[in-house]
Amino acid sequence: MGWLILMSSLMRNKYFKIITLSVYAILYCCVEPPEYDDGLLTNIPAIVNESDYFSFSINAEDYSQSHSWDLSFNAVNTDTLYTSLVIKDYTVSLSDSTYIKLYNSNNATIFDILINQEATSIDDIAIEYIGNPNRVEFIANKFNGRIDLQLIKQ
Repeated sequence: MGWLILMSSLMRNKYFKIITLSVYAILYCCVEPPEYDDGLLTNIPAIVNESDYFSFSINAEDYSQSHSWDLSFNAVNTDTLYTSLVIKDYTVSLSDSTYIKLYNSNNATIFDILINQEATSIDDIAIEYIGNPNRVEFIANKFNGRIDLQLIKQ
């Protein structure tokens, strides 16, 4: 009986009611985030920049931004640069002009790719011929699609 009297007095306490309602609102109104099939959030680039590896991935919808990343590569002439580029789910737009550019430490262009179709490309080239990769640029104007670029130094 004493327990019921104690609970009754607590229920009348306005602070207890506020706390109880707050806890109830937090627990009842929470919504879990949406699930993504590909692991990429729309229009948020995913970057990995290591001393022997660079990766850039994006799942884009009407994406119009430019980014530049200084690479952490420390290549020597005997190393080889392996590149992998996959462009998927590309939607053609007349106003789209999207580029990926790679520069060496002398600011000379190693590659300059206009993205205008779906593609898969895998290449390797000796660092001796292209110089140490130093910077990657991604320049997008209303890009719609998915890009996965990997640069691996061995």
